[in-house]
Amino acid sequence: MYRAVALFDLDKTLLNDEKNIPEENLAALAALRAGGVLPALATGRNHYELLAMMAEAGVETAVEANGAAVFFKARHILETPLPQGQIAALVAQAEQDGIAIAFYNNRGVALTRATAETQTHYREFIRKPQPRQQLDFYLTAPVLMMVIFIPDTSQGNQLAARYRQQFPALNFYRNAPLTLDVVAKGINKATGLAALMAQPELQGLPTYAFGDGNNDIEMLQSATTGIAMGNALPQVAAVADYQTADYRHGGIVKALKHFALI
Repeated sequence: MYRAVALFDLDKTLLNDEKNIPEENLAALAALRAGGVLPALATGRNHYELLAMMAEAGVETAVEANGAAVFFKARHILETPLPQGQIAALVAQAEQDGIAIAFYNNRGVALTRATAETQTHYREFIRKPQPRQQLDFYLTAPVLMMVIFIPDTSQGNQLAARYRQQFPALNFYRNAPLTLDVVAKGINKATGLAALMAQPELQGLPTYAFGDGNNDIEMLQSATTGIAMGNALPQVAAVADYQTADYRHGGIVKALKHFALI
């Protein structure tokens, strides 16, 4: 029997700068479980990327791929792939513009092409090897989300605006200096949260959602209590019910104690 659900974004929220869960947050997750609160991850990452982290943290529930997949107590309860036609149209335009795209699903990732931006992104931001290249990946496997390599510069943001206008059936979230996350319109962490909370064991429970970035906005708005990290973007903090300290200064633990969750 649970008394609440607590959801955590990863980068610059639950994780430290080394992309690990710090000891104080691991202890907080254990205290949540002991106190009848279900901890869950809420992230743009996909299941294969989360397995080791979830095992370390003792967490079996996650809203993944920005809401396109949901796991509840290790059971896969939702998957919403992108329509092939929308993927094909985006890939065709990106190829014309010389821009790379990464395809993601629960099992893996592939790139349309390797570029200086892809090398930098995976080396410095993801801290993983650059994925293999397979332009037709989306024709052979479901794609839950994409990442398009458009840098956060004046010229890049103008290009991103063009893509948003050209592809109104897609959502583009700026979550890294060199990339935008891409999911289907109407899919976000809030829709993933709704699917999770529809489970009979969880219906009617209060939800506490933690985040800092653009892809957290809908989740913070839909949760019973939306908690922005101290390092949250201004537009994220603006929609939150409460703002805690930043991820480097115990923001998770301080907020959980403030709301008597631990």
